[in-house]
Amino acid sequence: MIIKITRFTIIDQLKAKSFYLLLAISMGLLFVMRGCYFSSYEINGQQLESIGPVSRIIFQTILMGMLLMVSMISMKIFSRDQNDGSVHMFLSRPVKRWEYSLGRITGTWLLSSGFMFILHLTLCLIIWLHTNEMPLSYLGASIVCSVNLLFIIVTVCLFSLFLPDFISAMFAIGLLFLGFVSDGGYKVLSSELLTALAPSVADPSLTPWRIFYPKLFMVQVYADSLINQTKFVGIGPIHPLLNIFVFIILLTLLTLFIFNKKEI
Repeated sequence: MIIKITRFTIIDQLKAKSFYLLLAISMGLLFVMRGCYFSSYEINGQQLESIGPVSRIIFQTILMGMLLMVSMISMKIFSRDQNDGSVHMFLSRPVKRWEYSLGRITGTWLLSSGFMFILHLTLCLIIWLHTNEMPLSYLGASIVCSVNLLFIIVTVCLFSLFLPDFISAMFAIGLLFLGFVSDGGYKVLSSELLTALAPSVADPSLTPWRIFYPKLFMVQVYADSLINQTKFVGIGPIHPLLNIFVFIILLTLLTLFIFNKKEI
């Protein structure tokens, strides 16, 4: 039943012409900006191409845009079904509430991850056209970053069960922003450059909440280390992927529990 509802969710979203229009516009923008990849700059008398740094920035920009997009899509997963009667159609059949919820969440996640993967694949093709090398590490990093999409979807779905749709999306974006400010600020303050320039400001204390807070930012840092093939240095003893997976499981269980008790 979960697979059937997942399939129905994907097909339902693909029926919207705006989906294909947005995908075409996004891919078109990547090709329009291809001139940025071919620029070069000089450091210490050495001519360096900017395709590496620029492509990594665009990779993260695509991900940030997808995080905002899935938060807008996820906020109406349950409310739209309840308003148009789809939830009654599902639950009138031999479908359990937890199967319905997981199917809707999984379908939205697979569709949004596929959308992001296509854009990252387009980025890889642009790099391949310029360097004659296919950077497959970008595709692996895209799969890693899809975990962040799942976290946002589950979080928005949970908040939407007891908050207005737009407010639930804003709460999820607020959690994302707070994590980026906290972890990003910590990485900057503990960097070697700032330690050398301002030792009194650098090396902030690692408080417990920073260790256990959802590591969305660090997942993206980990993905960037895969692209750049550098050593990943995390925050705290827990790997960010494990941290996010634990939160996803807990939030999903809480979503299923509340939805099961919710009057429809």
